[in-house]
Amino acid sequence: MDYKDEMRKMIDIVKQQSFNAPLEQCVDDLAILSHAIKDLSDRINIRLDKSLYTSDKEKLKGKNKQSKTSSVKRFPSVKQMPIPKPTSNTNSTATSNAVSSTAISANDINNMRNDFVAKQQAVQPIKPQSTI
Repeated sequence: MDYKDEMRKMIDIVKQQSFNAPLEQCVDDLAILSHAIKDLSDRINIRLDKSLYTSDKEKLKGKNKQSKTSSVKRFPSVKQMPIPKPTSNTNSTATSNAVSSTAISANDINNMRNDFVAKQQAVQPIKPQSTI
């Protein structure tokens, strides 16, 4: 039997007993499960910290001995993307930002506003005409 199957069975037992067992026992079971989740979360955080940050020994052996901040190691599966160099326009005073396909322009906002106003006008009630 796999450990996941055992874990699922234990959780199912606790869930089933939550309807039948006394309230004190249900609260105790909940506390036990909460502590187990916290312990597991702490262990995973420790493993991530160990895999991301260099140890003190590696800091002493490294090139930058004066820096007290910990350097971050990359995961082997993650490749660093090249950072595009910004193009500088010396004639322009505004910042040049590359426009992506997901950017919303002022024209898009105006179009949405006009569509909204047109839809509102389409559902306006008919005004009665006076007979005088």
